[in-house]
Amino acid sequence: MEGSVAITALTMSPKRSLIAFAEEQKNRGAIIHIYDKSQRKRRCLISNTPDSNHVAYMCFSTDKDERHLLLLYGPPVYSLVYWPWNSPNARAVLPFPEAIGNGKCSFCPKDFTVCVVTGTEVFRFVKIETRMEGKEEAVEFKVVMDKIHSREGEEPIHSHNYMTHCWTSDGLLVIGTDKGELLTLDSTGLFLGINQLGKKITCLTAQPHGIVVACEGPIILTMEFDRENIRCPFKEVNRYYFTDTANSIVSLAVNPSIDNMILCITACRQLFKVGITKKPQELISDFHSKGIVGMDVCIRKPLVATCGKDNTIRLWNFVERRQELKFRSPEIVPLSVAFHPSGLYLVIGCTDKVYIMSVFLDTL
Repeated sequence: MEGSVAITALTMSPKRSLIAFAEEQKNRGAIIHIYDKSQRKRRCLISNTPDSNHVAYMCFSTDKDERHLLLLYGPPVYSLVYWPWNSPNARAVLPFPEAIGNGKCSFCPKDFTVCVVTGTEVFRFVKIETRMEGKEEAVEFKVVMDKIHSREGEEPIHSHNYMTHCWTSDGLLVIGTDKGELLTLDSTGLFLGINQLGKKITCLTAQPHGIVVACEGPIILTMEFDRENIRCPFKEVNRYYFTDTANSIVSLAVNPSIDNMILCITACRQLFKVGITKKPQELISDFHSKGIVGMDVCIRKPLVATCGKDNTIRLWNFVERRQELKFRSPEIVPLSVAFHPSGLYLVIGCTDKVYIMSVFLDTL
């Protein structure tokens, strides 16, 4: 739309029939678009939004009709907003005095009147309550908990930098921290147990029999709930290593129609498929994560070679518009590249050496 700066949040309804995304606007509040996948048309446009023009996170309710949205606004003004999307106005707003880094919000799958907000130094377990004011129904947020504790009132020792969270199909709330702690809470928000993974957790998502965890490395873990060990509630089933990229995973999704199919996106805009084999398969190639320092064009083939400050050398097919090859070596810090006219060799210039390398199908 005119005046749009960026799309800041995207979500899909639990039944995968609706897609919603938020647009940041220059001189007005954020705009929320809701599209029906089956009918391929826009169902709703929400423009009467709070003061902030930035929606950091959003999700659909888990009720039968999926007619409610939970929106986390900010910066600069941080607030949680409950919005029946077929209504012209929000029904409840919960302001936050503090900034919310890594902010995320969600509905409980077992009860959409229960929701949670997590972020850096922020935890809110919230109940959506309704009451009658005359002939009208009023809706408000009631904060049930603002810190994690057990039924006995004891707070577990853990980092308060909450990176992400998700709900399991059984209604358990799982929260990941920057110290690699996996906290498990029940549907009422009470602490049950903790898994120590040892690496910063960047993403979480639920799957039919447990959860999928993305950690620094990056590494992906599939874990199942262990009912016999409630103090350490999840046990590892599979572990997948990414050996050719140092980028963190920023998003995870589980394919609902194929067992053990996991899709993930990295910070460098790579799309990987995980689960069919032990080695993650790249579906969409990435680009240089840092600046390009050298480039050359092949005379006889439609190829362009680039090298960047991320220490990668890449070959691009400018006719097919795709990346043909990516090469990285810890011994080579490339500063320039040059093609042989045949396209079969590549010269790489470094600070103290010059390498002449053969160009193969998938490596140098």
